[in-house]
Amino acid sequence: MTAQRSIRWRMFLLFCATAGALLAVCYAGFYLLFERVVREQLDRRLGEVAAPIIADLIVDPEDKDVDMLDIADEYFEVLDTSGAVLQRSKNLRVNLPLAPRPGFETVYLPGEGEIRLMVIPFQAGEETWLFVSGESTRDENAALATLRHFALALLPASLLATAIVFGLYSNQLLARIEAVVGQLRQFVSDASHELRTPLAVLQGETELLLAKPRTTAEYETAARVMDSELKTLSRIVDGLFTLSMADAGQLRIAPEPLYLEEVLEEACGLAAPLASQKEIHIERHLDRDVLLHGDPAFLRQLFLIFLDNAIKYSPRGTRVDVTLAKHSDVRIRFQDEGIGISKEDLPRIFERFFRAAPSGESHSGGLGLSIAQAIVQAHHGTIQCESTPGVGSVFTVQLPLRA
Repeated sequence: MTAQRSIRWRMFLLFCATAGALLAVCYAGFYLLFERVVREQLDRRLGEVAAPIIADLIVDPEDKDVDMLDIADEYFEVLDTSGAVLQRSKNLRVNLPLAPRPGFETVYLPGEGEIRLMVIPFQAGEETWLFVSGESTRDENAALATLRHFALALLPASLLATAIVFGLYSNQLLARIEAVVGQLRQFVSDASHELRTPLAVLQGETELLLAKPRTTAEYETAARVMDSELKTLSRIVDGLFTLSMADAGQLRIAPEPLYLEEVLEEACGLAAPLASQKEIHIERHLDRDVLLHGDPAFLRQLFLIFLDNAIKYSPRGTRVDVTLAKHSDVRIRFQDEGIGISKEDLPRIFERFFRAAPSGESHSGGLGLSIAQAIVQAHHGTIQCESTPGVGSVFTVQLPLRA
C-alpha cells in the first residue's frame, strides 16, 4: 500500500509539473502573439495617420498646419535631415527625443509616458524632410497588462482544475495498470507452465536415448513421443503468436466471398478421424448457400477448435450436433454430450490457459477458446456458451453476413 501511494504521488507530481509547464508555454505563446498583433496594429495606424498629412506638406511645404494639430495622444513633428525641428503639433511642449532616421522607435516623454514613433522621409520641394508620427502606447500597454493579470490568475486555476481531475481518475488508472500487470504476470506464468511439460518430456526422452544404445523400436517410440511434444509446442507457440497479434490489433483477416457450409463441412471432415477413434458421430444440419465475407483459414481454425473440444471432452459413443442457420446474421452451433462446465467456471472459459475444476469440462485447457474469441471478434461476431455439468455444452457463434 505504501509503495502504491508513493507511485501515485510521483505520478501526480510529474503530471502537475508537465501540465504546468505546458500551460505556461501555451499562455506565454498566446501573450507574445497577442502583443505582436497589438504592436503591428499600432505601427500600421501610425502610417495611415501620417499619409494624408505628408501629402499636404508635399503640395505646400510652407503650410504650418502641423503646428496647429492638437489630437489627444497623437504627436507630430517635421524635421530636416540635420534633426532641426521645423514644425511640431500643439500638444508637444518639448521636442521628441529621437534620432533623425527612418523607421520605428519607442521613446519616453515626461508627462506623456511611452510613445511609439514612426519616422518617414519625404521630398518637400528640393529638400528632404522627415515626418514623425507618434502615438501614446497607453491603451496597448493597458490591454497587455490586463491579459498578463488574467493569465497569471488563470494559470494556477487551470493547473488546479487539471490536478483535481487527474486526482479523481488516478485511482482508476492505477487500478487498470495493476490489473494489466497482474494479467501479464499470470499469462507469463501460465505460458511457462504450459511450455515446461513438453520441454521436460523432450529433455527426458533425449537423455534416455543418449544414455545407452537403443533398439530400433525404442528409437521409433521415442521419436513418436518427441514428435507429439514438438507438435504441442508448435501449437502453443502459434497460439501465443495469434493472441499477441490480436492484442496489438494486428490480427489481419483476409475476407473473401465464401459459402460457409463448405468451410464447415471441410472442418468436420478434418475432425472425423478423431471422432471415429471415440465412436463419436458428427451430426450436421447445415443451411445451404450461406454466403459470407470472411477469412476461410481463420474460420476453418475456429470450427476445428469447437469440434476438437467437443470430441475431446465427450464420452465414447456420443454425438456432436453441428448446426448452421442463416437469419439476419449467421449462427453456427456446436452441441456435445460431454461432461459440461460448472457454473463457477463458465465466465472464465475464454481466459488464456484457464483450467476448469476437475468436475467441469476444461474446454479451454490451453489457448483454444482464447484464439476462437479473437477470430470471432476479428470477424465482428460473438460467442455464447451454455453448459450443464453431466449433460453437455453448447457453443453458438454469431457472425454478420459481411464481416
